[in-house]
Amino acid sequence: MWFDLVKQLTELPGPVGYEDRVNQFLLERWKPHVQEIKIDGVGNLIAHKGGRGPRLLLTAHADEICFVVKSVSEDGFLWITYGQADMASRPTRSIAMNMAGQPCLVLGDDEPVEGIIATVSGHVMTPAQREKAGFDWNDFFIDIGAKSREEVLAKGIHPGAKVIWNPKTRRIGEYITGKAMDDRAGLAVLDRLIREGNPEDFKYDVYVISTVQEEIGLVGAGSFTKDDFDLAISLEIGLAGDIPPVDERDMPAKLGQGPTLVHKDFGVSYDQKLTRKLQELAGEAGIPIQHAVMSSFGTDGIALTQHGIPTAVVAFPTRYTHSPFETLAESDLEDTYRLISKFVTSE
Repeated sequence: MWFDLVKQLTELPGPVGYEDRVNQFLLERWKPHVQEIKIDGVGNLIAHKGGRGPRLLLTAHADEICFVVKSVSEDGFLWITYGQADMASRPTRSIAMNMAGQPCLVLGDDEPVEGIIATVSGHVMTPAQREKAGFDWNDFFIDIGAKSREEVLAKGIHPGAKVIWNPKTRRIGEYITGKAMDDRAGLAVLDRLIREGNPEDFKYDVYVISTVQEEIGLVGAGSFTKDDFDLAISLEIGLAGDIPPVDERDMPAKLGQGPTLVHKDFGVSYDQKLTRKLQELAGEAGIPIQHAVMSSFGTDGIALTQHGIPTAVVAFPTRYTHSPFETLAESDLEDTYRLISKFVTSE
């Protein structure tokens, strides 16, 4: 049951700062199932599901990894840079490996335009290009089939236009793979709670928020404080270490073994009491869980914690994060949903 919704959500374009297509889709989908729903001034989608008790915030973010056009060449190629909070001067190895040959979508002022991320191919490389160590942003460009700068500008594309990877979301075996699992799969879990949960059974007054601009600095989540909510659970992709190059000592989480309780990331240590309660409820319900420390990873939970809201992070393990082929197990989404449902209906 998860594949169709995850596919629909992940294939929506929603780069940092341009999440309106995602949140408008969810607004219309959630409206019949909530007491109140709105998009705030920052762009967050806030849905009040209801219930009785402390104000509980459940959150996942709408934005996805993106690039941004920095200039357009005279002959119609687009030069790009990173669209997030770091790596502006030089792409990291992990990003560079996921660039050349990827289909992309350019979001300018008019209709989205399909393109391909390209670089010089081996047959026409100079000796200096062959011997160069690493990549710069000027090694990559986007080809949209235009022949001039004027043709590109006529399509509403100019510096500042956002670019996203544009593969189709598909199944491979028992897994789902595609772009923007981070964090649209989290929104899929919250979507099911919105549509199937009964507030009369809730032990909390539940708010569900699809936040914006997480990837550039937790902007949407940073607009909330302890005056707004009493506690929070952030749903996120988690890291999975079950691929050959990764040492299990560094990342023990695996696909298909249940959601991960994140105890610490690069920003904060998460609320011990809340995390332990999730662990206990999982045990009562027979829900498999995993534990992890994710030192090179951050979530909206950092901003919520820093603003005084006790927060836990529940993550569904994902391979190849921040790539156009993020891969997860449907069973982990199901178990994440079961855990969140158990939490909201338990004292």
